[in-house]
Amino acid sequence: MFPHKTMFYMFSQCNRVTTLTLFSMRVSVNSESLLTVDYFTEVNPHMSGIPNPFAPTRPNKTPDSGHDIRDDLLGHELIVTGPTAPGLSPTLEAPSSPWPHTDIGPFEGLAVIGLHGGAGATSISTLLGESARDVGRAWPLSQSTRTQAPWPLPVIAVARTDRTGLSAADRFVRSWANGQLTGSQLSALVLIEAGPRTSDARKKATRRLLRMVPRGTHIPWMDPWLDAPPDPARLPGRIKRIIKLLNTPTT
Repeated sequence: MFPHKTMFYMFSQCNRVTTLTLFSMRVSVNSESLLTVDYFTEVNPHMSGIPNPFAPTRPNKTPDSGHDIRDDLLGHELIVTGPTAPGLSPTLEAPSSPWPHTDIGPFEGLAVIGLHGGAGATSISTLLGESARDVGRAWPLSQSTRTQAPWPLPVIAVARTDRTGLSAADRFVRSWANGQLTGSQLSALVLIEAGPRTSDARKKATRRLLRMVPRGTHIPWMDPWLDAPPDPARLPGRIKRIIKLLNTPTT
């Protein structure tokens, strides 16, 4: 009887280069299973797709997609348009109570109003930059910082797409369509998704409201914004493009 020994075995074929390697193991010389395939690992040097089992695993890197998001509501559209002035709006029933007004003093920037509590006006104002100001919930009136004359302040209205937000947006749009919001200029309506899922009825109401104002846009659900305020430097590409359009003056 021969003692157990550590053995290595190599086999070559002429028609294709194939190396069969028997890894170091303790086997019996008189073992009938010495040359069974269970002990071999076939390595073909022409098959570059076979990973090296001894090399550290590295995660696959994919090209940077630009950190963008989809909007199932508007698809590829960033902003939809509607009537540019109240007189061009369809006939709508005026709300029972007028929307409140407020004088914010001399200001020539971009006014952002929240149509209800928690609408997201502060977040939108931050994303728009230093020229924008969250002015509360009332329709703002302003004067020129140079002449003190009435200034046609551009206004962006913001609401959520939950029941409270859509109801407030509906009342606001009807107030504007009936000529009750004058002195400043409605620039856009921004509806921010209130949750990761929404009903078909709320989707329909959101689309309808966005097309009843000069410009309407939709911000999809952003789960990270629950943990921290949105960072203007780390926004999805879609939201960056929307913010750029909102900062562009309308004619």
